[in-house]
Amino acid sequence: MNGWTKWIVLGSLILLLIPNRYRILNLLLGNNFIRRFAVQGAMSIPGLRSKFIQSTFR
Repeated sequence: MNGWTKWIVLGSLILLLIPNRYRILNLLLGNNFIRRFAVQGAMSIPGLRSKFIQSTFR
């Protein structure tokens, strides 16, 4: 693929994925392994983890 074709394909994919982003996210997070991986990854971010812990244990 040349340069223009890659950008056209990428733009088309983005335009197709944006309206369905929550449906895709629900489909992915419905899988236990992927959900566990996502939560572990999010909890490894110190700022996000501290905000979550503060709001949980008020």
